[in-house]
Amino acid sequence: MPLTFHSLPSFLPPFHISSSPIPEHNSLPFPLCLKQSFPTTTTTSRSSAVSAIGPDGKFYPNPSDDDPPVAPEDSMHGVSKFQQIQRQAARARKLQEEEFKKNQSIFVDALAEIEDPPESSISANDETSGDDLFGEIDKALALKRKEFVKQGLLKPNPKKNESQVVSGAQTEADIDELEPEEEVDLEEIKELSGLTEISEADDAGGSEEEKEEERSERSDFEASNELNNAEFSDLSSFDIDFDEFGKSKARIFEPKFRMSLAELLDESKVVPVSVYGNLELEISGIQHDSRLVESGDLFVCCVGRNTDGHLYLSEADKRGAVAVVASKEIDIEETLGCKALVIVEDTSAVLASLAASFYRYPSKNMSVIGITGTNGKTTTAYLIKGMYEAMGLRTGLLSTVAYYVHGDNKLDSSSTTPDAVLIQKLMAKMVHNGTEAMVMEASSHGLALGRCDEVDFDIAVLTNMTRDHLDFHGTEEEYRNSKAKLFSRMVDPERHRKIVNIDDPNATFFIAQGSPDVPIVTFAMDNKNADVHPLKFELSLFETQILVNTPQGILEISSGLLGRHNIYNILAAVAVGIAVGAPLEDIVRGVEEVDTVPGRCELIDEEQAFGVIVDYAHTPDALSRLLDYVRELNPRRIITVVGCAGESDRGKRPIMTKIATDKSDVTILTSDNPKNEDPLDILDDMLVGVGWTMQDYLKHGENDYYPPLPNGHRLFLHDIRRVAVRCAVAMGEEGDMVVVAGKGHETYQIEGDKNEFFDDREECREALHYVDELHQAGIDTSEFPWRLPESH
Repeated sequence: MPLTFHSLPSFLPPFHISSSPIPEHNSLPFPLCLKQSFPTTTTTSRSSAVSAIGPDGKFYPNPSDDDPPVAPEDSMHGVSKFQQIQRQAARARKLQEEEFKKNQSIFVDALAEIEDPPESSISANDETSGDDLFGEIDKALALKRKEFVKQGLLKPNPKKNESQVVSGAQTEADIDELEPEEEVDLEEIKELSGLTEISEADDAGGSEEEKEEERSERSDFEASNELNNAEFSDLSSFDIDFDEFGKSKARIFEPKFRMSLAELLDESKVVPVSVYGNLELEISGIQHDSRLVESGDLFVCCVGRNTDGHLYLSEADKRGAVAVVASKEIDIEETLGCKALVIVEDTSAVLASLAASFYRYPSKNMSVIGITGTNGKTTTAYLIKGMYEAMGLRTGLLSTVAYYVHGDNKLDSSSTTPDAVLIQKLMAKMVHNGTEAMVMEASSHGLALGRCDEVDFDIAVLTNMTRDHLDFHGTEEEYRNSKAKLFSRMVDPERHRKIVNIDDPNATFFIAQGSPDVPIVTFAMDNKNADVHPLKFELSLFETQILVNTPQGILEISSGLLGRHNIYNILAAVAVGIAVGAPLEDIVRGVEEVDTVPGRCELIDEEQAFGVIVDYAHTPDALSRLLDYVRELNPRRIITVVGCAGESDRGKRPIMTKIATDKSDVTILTSDNPKNEDPLDILDDMLVGVGWTMQDYLKHGENDYYPPLPNGHRLFLHDIRRVAVRCAVAMGEEGDMVVVAGKGHETYQIEGDKNEFFDDREECREALHYVDELHQAGIDTSEFPWRLPESH
């Protein structure tokens, strides 16, 4: 039986949610997205006992005696008595830890001068404990001191033996006067004196393997304490970070899965065209990337847009693949280790089913919130994660920025666009480590390619929809239909919820997907008929303050997320909280705890006299919203650096330039992952947005003069992004705002076949330091490197 949300706090009573002007929908009390519905039955008592002895003297049992016992009604709402005790114990432990941290110095000083008793005396006390009250007190003090020594808060203070008490004036002659038996004893004492008792604190220098084995044998609480206090092991140094004291990360365990190939095909309901070889062999993993195959894996030969997995069978075989799923006839007798072959019609279509079956359908054991839309998915995902954790739920995250098992337990991964196998593997890891809910970005690519086919979503969220990825989808209609697949799964009114931004023109289309009986919660900034909308808001460079109206009351939120576009993201998270009946105080606390999201309107502060913002805005709509927000801050000038990716939607390139030059005082066009496309060709496409060509721009450069645009704004370009960023920072003056858009959290630049490290945030910091050095040297960089009209 899934353990989906058995440890939830009590929530608000049922309420009615209107979605006007959208047609009314049914509203139900929050079921906490349970993956399984349990019928409620009541037990009936028998009014009279019926004799089981017939007239012939034989025993005839009542047929009802063979009925299975009827489960009583769950009056505890899915929270067992054991789980209640666990919660109470956790709260008591937390209070005890807070009390200790508050009075830590007092406790340590009280035990500083007490001598460490020998281990033998502690063990002896264990055997003789009973009526000796003072002995029990001494034992408790000894154990507490031992714990402090282990944590590094106190130095060892061993009890002095008699040889140390004897005066140093004792001579060799005194020793010669000892009896023969005493001399023998003295020799033994001398031999033993070379042995030193090693305390547990000193033992911290052992091998990592030994320490890991030791920790695994302890309780989770003791292991957590050891990790918390690792920095206190060296008492010779006083570089102790008390801010980190008491903060711990749970140990993340890697689950192991094994299954026979026959069992995998049966549970996944994959119907093969033909099979060859031994289907009873054991599978220990699934991969469709030959570079990631390990010994014992099943290799699925997927046919993609650019390559064919069948061409890499030999590499997968060399890496240890034991079985193959293919859509073409393959001779496995020529392979080294492949013992079975399964032929299917479409390998890409069955990949998600195979992965979900192998990892035991992990999404069925969690509440899964899927977020789709063109912009705002990542920030909204972080906000919802924070809100769920404020409710006391372990919440995981799958986003384009990072993966989290729960809390601050981040997973290292080279990919931020997980495929069907990685999605199931990460979710299985979350379930194995106690994750109760997961927030996931459902991109149009992932939905169109079937990566999310076997993810059991409970809540679907639409942030907005504008033009994007037309190089992949072809038309805006196909792009919209891909995103609508998430909402088409919302069919169960008991469990599913739809969260929709009704300011978006496509809201009605998304609401119509799935079952009309599924409750809907709407949000908006302009449409005051939305269930969740702002009554008032204030924007600044450092915080955003919002007064939010909801069906359950008014919320006052102060967020570190900046800009009008982030108000939409906050409203989306609040709408999810209202849909699941979360306490209003948990909604506010969860949203306010998310101060920043990597690469999303991220401030770069090196104590400069002007602002610098790095943002992921890479679509026309996102760039327009970002620059509108910056303009609301009333800067003296806006200096924007922007580029367009290679081998992608060419149609948006001139639009991006038009938006940037209309809403920025100075625009610097540059490259952004050109891939195999010539950066100058990309810039030529972008210049169309202002009616220029690359030849026109180069002609201006011959005269060392770049004329202003008709609106009086300035436009420059440089195909090297690092140079463009440094130039923008160099031009910044007091009161200006420099905006570097397009890459955000990304830490790479793809040029041709090279994938090199590049981080806009680090480039901005380096540029700020470099420009500061120039200023200290008396060099004015405000007109560098391009001359302004007044200089002619």
